[in-house]
This record gives sequence, C-alpha cells and structure tokens, in this order.
Amino acid sequence: MTSPRAQAIAILAGTPPGERTQPAIGPAGSDARDDALVRELVAGANLHYRLYDHLAARFLQPRPQPPLLTMALRVGCHQLFALDRVPPHAAVSETVAGLRDAGGPKLVSVANAVLRRLSELRLDARDGDSGPVGRLRLEVRPGDSGLAHSLPALLVRELAPLLDADPARRLSDLNRRAPLCTRTRPRRPDPIGHSILRRDGPWTWWEDPAEALAWVADGVCMVQDRSQGEVADLAASVGLAGPGTLVLDLCAAPGGKSLALADIGCRVVAADASRERLRDLDTLVHDLPLRLAQDGLHPALAQAFDVVLVDAPCSNSGVFARRPEAKQRYDERHLASLATIQRGLLTSAAGLARPDGRLIYATCSLSPAENQGIAHTLPGWRLLGERLRWPDAWSGGGYAAVLVRA
Repeated sequence: MTSPRAQAIAILAGTPPGERTQPAIGPAGSDARDDALVRELVAGANLHYRLYDHLAARFLQPRPQPPLLTMALRVGCHQLFALDRVPPHAAVSETVAGLRDAGGPKLVSVANAVLRRLSELRLDARDGDSGPVGRLRLEVRPGDSGLAHSLPALLVRELAPLLDADPARRLSDLNRRAPLCTRTRPRRPDPIGHSILRRDGPWTWWEDPAEALAWVADGVCMVQDRSQGEVADLAASVGLAGPGTLVLDLCAAPGGKSLALADIGCRVVAADASRERLRDLDTLVHDLPLRLAQDGLHPALAQAFDVVLVDAPCSNSGVFARRPEAKQRYDERHLASLATIQRGLLTSAAGLARPDGRLIYATCSLSPAENQGIAHTLPGWRLLGERLRWPDAWSGGGYAAVLVRA
C-alpha cells in the first residue's frame, strides 16, 4: 500500500497550482489514521507553502526545482515544523521514502540532504507561535510577517489598514484551523457528545467530526462555520427576518445561509447556476420550499423579493485554513476576474429587489477591495449595516453588508 507521504507528494505534484484541494479518502483498505495524515500533509503543504519554500531555498541551487522535489520538501517541512508528534528522523526518512515511491528515485539524495539540513533549524520545544514559525530557531525566522505566515504579499498590503499594533499575530490568525462547528436548528434538542469543546447558543464546536455528523444526519443541526451565521444575525439586527419575508439567495449552494434565513422565519428561494450543486443542496437541506437553477448574472425572475442575498464567489482569504489552495490563486488577475463577477451579481440582485427591498452582500474574504469596495459602490444604493469577522480559534473570517436604495 502506498505510504501517506507518497500519496501526499503525488497529490500535490499532480494537481495544478491553485487547485490543490483536500484529497479524497484513500484507497479501499487504507487506515483512517493514514487518510487523516494525507489530508493534513496536503493541507499543511498548501497552507504554509511560502515559508517552506523559503526555508528549503537555503540549501538548494537558485534555479527552478522539479515539482516532485518541491512538494516532497514541503511535506517534510510540515512534519518538521508543524507536527510536533512526528520525530525529526521519521519526518526525514519517511518523506524520502515517500518521494521514492511517488516516482522520484533520482531526487532522493537531494531531498535527503536538504531535509537533514532543515531538521537542524528545528527547535527542540515550541516557542510561542503555534504554527511552524514556533518551531524555527530565532535566527532563521523571516522578518516579513507575510512570508512567515505564507500569506500572499498582495493580501498583506491590502490588509495593512486593518492590522493593529501586533500585525504578526493578526496575520497568523488567517492560518488558524477552527474545530468543526454546527448550528442547532430551531425547536431541535441540543446535541450531546463526549467531543463537544464549546457551546454558544445554537452553536456547538466538536473535536470529533464523526460525532457531530451523526446529529447532522438526524436533522438536529447543520455544519456551519460561525462566520457564516453573520448573514442571518445581521439580517435580524436590521429587521429583515420577519415571518414571511421573501428572500432570494442568488448563489445558494451549499445552502447554509439559505437554511439559516429560513430558520428565522423567511420564505427562501434558493437559486444557483449549477444544477449539480443544487442536487447536492437537496441532499443537505430538505425543508427549503423552492430551488431554482439559473445564472445569477442573467436571472429570469421578476422584481419581487423583499431581500436578495448575494453570497459572492471570492478569494476565500477569510477561510484560508479551510481552503489553503486559495492562497496560490491570490493575484491581481484573479481578483480582477472576481470583482467583475461580484459587481455583476450585485447589480443583478439590485434588479430583483422590490422598490423598498434590501440587498445582502456577503463574502468569505477579508479584502477591503472585495468587501467594502463592492458593497459601498453600487449605484443607487447605500449602506444600512455591515460586519467583518476576523478569523480566530473558533471561526473563519468573512464579511456581510445590508444595502438599501438611496
């Protein structure tokens, strides 16, 4: 059976940059712990890729390296500096063996030499930062906070106005992995379990996802990050959540925000351009009255809705810990493409809201250009309220705004 390190290296090297997502469960007969390790290595290599490449470059010739070698060194770095339970000798030897199994026998000697040198940069005990920086010797820690936390330089510049006196800590929050969170449905009992870490009203955080998913399957609760609940919270705070309020969710799949609005009394039409994603929504959300397959940029609906929600495609900069591959897509070209879609969707939404209706614009981004830069500039509309949630130990980040006609 292929080792977890070999699987991780092959997955990383065989997928185009910016599309390296969480791998599927391993082949039949694979161990659950091995599957978990594969997912951790792939996610970690993507989440901290800038730092790991920077460290490896200390011991490599200054030229482009074979993808298999680059990915193997990232996998090795993640074990050395982020996974405290993996002994350094195992991180080196198992990664080298994984590289050989993944089809890189000619690269083994280089990888072995570089990983041994990298292991010399590792502190015996973690110092401060819970990420890989906390395992690095002080003299090799990057002075650039963006590099230290493997964040796109463009994003760091954009976030500068939002950072306080401790920018390194604020930036490190973007890599925090929050535990699985569920929202209990109205009139359902609170879930119980041995792995519950925290409860706050309808929100429950779990150490063991399998225990949580059993309650989800029974319809008691739904998997939803706390930041995603800001849409319903904001809608309620400005009086949009009355019984019978007709809401169009223009980009509904996977359905969490639609269901949250339905749970506070709204009548929700869940629309999405993808029929496949709507079918997935059907399996997750059973009690939304209407699903509609349509292109949100060219809607075939009347100006009839009290509220139109645009949960826009975005850079995912508020949820990098869940979607680490998004870091490698964060550039001017991709952001410009997203801005075109975001403005287009919000403009379409404006044409579907009743004359006295409201718009809700939401993203999983922290970027002012994707958030305020879109919501504050819709012609003929003004801001009624907005919220920005920064990632923390219990939640991802995101933005939501309510707009009213000027």
